[in-house]
Amino acid sequence: MLIASAAPSAALDLSWLNNTGYVNCLRNSHTVVMTYPPAQRAAMDDKLRRACNRGYFPNHPGYQY
Repeated sequence: MLIASAAPSAALDLSWLNNTGYVNCLRNSHTVVMTYPPAQRAAMDDKLRRACNRGYFPNHPGYQY
């Protein structure tokens, strides 16, 4: 039996959700990716996610570009 903790997980950082520009960038990039053929979606999703990271977290260590 698993017992859930009432305390929030320290490893779960959701502060990026407050960055509405970044969230909109990710949402829009996902919309664009869905127009590509299935074989190309993963590569385009990664490319556009990295573009959002570069735009909203420049020179930020720990983020994938």
